[in-house]
Amino acid sequence: MDISQTKKVSVIVPNYNYARFLKKRFRSILKQTYPIYELVILDDASVDGSDEIIETEIAKIKRKYPNVKLQYVRNEKNSGKVIAQWEKGFELSTGDFVWIAEVDDSSKKDFLAETMKGFDDPEVVISYTESEIINGKGIVIAPNFRWSRDREKTGHYNESYIKEGFREIEEIMAIRCTIPNVSAVVFRKAERIPYLKYLDEAKVFSQVGDWFFYAKVLGHGKISYNKKSLNIFRIHKGSKTSISNDNGIHYKELVGMHKMFAIKNNLTGEVVDRMQREEKRIRRKHGIIE
Repeated sequence: MDISQTKKVSVIVPNYNYARFLKKRFRSILKQTYPIYELVILDDASVDGSDEIIETEIAKIKRKYPNVKLQYVRNEKNSGKVIAQWEKGFELSTGDFVWIAEVDDSSKKDFLAETMKGFDDPEVVISYTESEIINGKGIVIAPNFRWSRDREKTGHYNESYIKEGFREIEEIMAIRCTIPNVSAVVFRKAERIPYLKYLDEAKVFSQVGDWFFYAKVLGHGKISYNKKSLNIFRIHKGSKTSISNDNGIHYKELVGMHKMFAIKNNLTGEVVDRMQREEKRIRRKHGIIE
């Protein structure tokens, strides 16, 4: 690949107590067939020896990949918010595109090359791929995440596509967060998109900040979806993805998002019915009495 023809991709690597995954994650980023421009490593005051591993890996990266720009920032105090680290990463990054590569996830070597194809359309602001699902031990438990995102079996994800962001929201994202893992996403860092503002606003949420953030960004352009499972999404036992939140916060925030979408978008009656069914499903899941 002609490096002079590639776009500048900043990779944000937010870490908190994932020392055991760091080396593998760095390898999966640096072995991409599409070269990266910048690596922004953020440690949120880990206490598991992550700092020592990161420093050692940085020294190796500088020797082996001298053309990769490097930044490393370690918090003295834990921020308590994953979104806060995303915000810091966007603020520090200097590339034209941003990939938030969470440490416990991984990626196949052509993930970035395939994802960046979506940006051949200048109106695309989010480009992402399907995800393969693994458990905490690295065992594949599902070849993709379509079963969860398209519970109504509409076939929305049967083929790759590029679509207007507002259409994506009106057709499916108004119902649930349909981008299950930020590691599968690359963002266009356009000046017209106030990323820092949206991320700051997203910090008020406990459960759905990522969903809010994606929806806000999609108000500025198109979304590109690649049906190949090139991202590797690790779901840990006990994570918010794998279990319900029995205090009802998830349900409350879900309803709030539905109201926001209903006010700001032109939703059909069929989509509103699907939203109501989703609320009912979540109430049953969490044992909430309406």
